[in-house]
Amino acid sequence: MAFQQGLSGLNVFAKALDVVSNNIANASTVGFKSAQAQFADVYAGALNGAGATQVGIGASLPAVMQQFTQGNIATTNNPLDIAINGNGFFRLQKDPLDQSGYYSRNGQFILNKDGFIVNSTNGGFLTGYASPDGVKVDSAGIVPLSVGTAGIEPKQTGWSSILNAAQGGLTIAVNLDNRDEKAVTVAAGSEWTQLMPFAWDSTFNTSMYNYSTSATIYDQSGAAHTLTNYYVRAGDTGVAARQWGVYSVIDNKYLVSNTPIDLEFEANGILVGNPGDNRFELDLSTTVMQDGTSMDLTSDAGLNWFAQSPGVSGNFAFYMNLAETTQFGMAYNPDNIAQDGYTAGTLTRLSVDEAGYVLGNYSNGQTKLMGQAVLAEFTNPNGLQNMGDNLWIETFASGQPTIGTPSAGTRGKLQSGAVEESNTDLTQELVDMIVMQRNYQANAQSIKTQDQILQTLVNLR
Repeated sequence: MAFQQGLSGLNVFAKALDVVSNNIANASTVGFKSAQAQFADVYAGALNGAGATQVGIGASLPAVMQQFTQGNIATTNNPLDIAINGNGFFRLQKDPLDQSGYYSRNGQFILNKDGFIVNSTNGGFLTGYASPDGVKVDSAGIVPLSVGTAGIEPKQTGWSSILNAAQGGLTIAVNLDNRDEKAVTVAAGSEWTQLMPFAWDSTFNTSMYNYSTSATIYDQSGAAHTLTNYYVRAGDTGVAARQWGVYSVIDNKYLVSNTPIDLEFEANGILVGNPGDNRFELDLSTTVMQDGTSMDLTSDAGLNWFAQSPGVSGNFAFYMNLAETTQFGMAYNPDNIAQDGYTAGTLTRLSVDEAGYVLGNYSNGQTKLMGQAVLAEFTNPNGLQNMGDNLWIETFASGQPTIGTPSAGTRGKLQSGAVEESNTDLTQELVDMIVMQRNYQANAQSIKTQDQILQTLVNLR
């Protein structure tokens, strides 16, 4: 029987060498999981002959098990390269209309010509939850993720994407220096400097105001304009010293109103009233040019800069929130300037966060949610059938996948701009190769020895 035993040894160690060679060949394959040959002994079946003297008839290779240990994570320059740090698998589809799921640990993704995120090695479509409104995902169904290539439309100031309409389309918060000794009304004998009356005409100059600050606002076409607030202190004594008028000018050309916005401060430098009392509607229907000509910036006959924004009334265009303005004894300083409009933008890059959210970054500084990638997890990943091209499919042995979002459970987190390297341990594989080669040679030697024994018997006379 030594021939059969030796032959079985040659077969199993030849296959084991194949496994080792395959591991080594895929040492640089992204997402590859190395395999391990598992051996078993073979005994002849007998009804009553088994016992202490039973001799086996060789070895077999009942299974080649993949090792789903975590591979090292290496960074790349492609933001759509995604590494999984955990137990999950990317869910892919061969076609947008084919609902059959394929699974992979290879996170090398690119955009195809139609704007879908696809795997660069096998062409599979990455699946997840779509985001129809660009703000939140729809978890009702899993679909191939598409980011499209269209730009983002402009949004005028006042339509509130980052600022609630009740808080103002434009927020300007400054500190007005309580030590500034200039005012419109100055008592006789006072050392303060008297300001000239604020007149928006050709004689306008710095002697008409104490301080100014500017903010960028956007019209409905996405064109940028500059809104400048001029702050004028009312008086030098009593309550008048805590009262200020604010004149708003657009593009250094249009005075919003000849009547200023009035601000009054407590003695401690905080505005009088609730925050809502210091939120003002800017009426662009009665703007005044420097030559005194009236101009309706909200009408079709005018420049049509602003349509009416949510929450405002009449011809008012948008809110300006001054509730954070202070009057402390320190230098003039713009503490906060924010508004919710922006110009049109083109897609400049994509990024994926650890929870799988795919974000589009645009040239105008805006970010839009494109969707969320999902991960699949299996009770027995060793039961998956390897299809090549870094793909597996589920089988009865693997069980059905549990699909969910990254960072939940043990599916793992995602890392953008990185890939998971092969988990092949080259040092161990080379040592295993030496062992398999030695065992192969030993089995060949057992066959040779059995041949010599038989030859001795044949030569007996």
